[in-house]
Amino acid sequence: MNISVAEKLYKIGSVAGCSGLSVKTVRYYEEMGLLSPAVERSPAGYRLFGETVFHRLAFVKRSQTLGLSLQEMD
Repeated sequence: MNISVAEKLYKIGSVAGCSGLSVKTVRYYEEMGLLSPAVERSPAGYRLFGETVFHRLAFVKRSQTLGLSLQEMD
């Protein structure tokens, strides 16, 4: 696990709501590997995201406006 113990963790719904993206989009980006290492799993299997995920999502959104594909960001 790469997320520091003191860092606040967010469930996917909170990440989606704060970033303006859908849960489905955040899940897709995570599955593509675009949000690593900001993701870990709780014992119950929930995705938990560190605060750095918000910076990474902002980067992805900015990169898309510049015309980069998701594959180019990986």
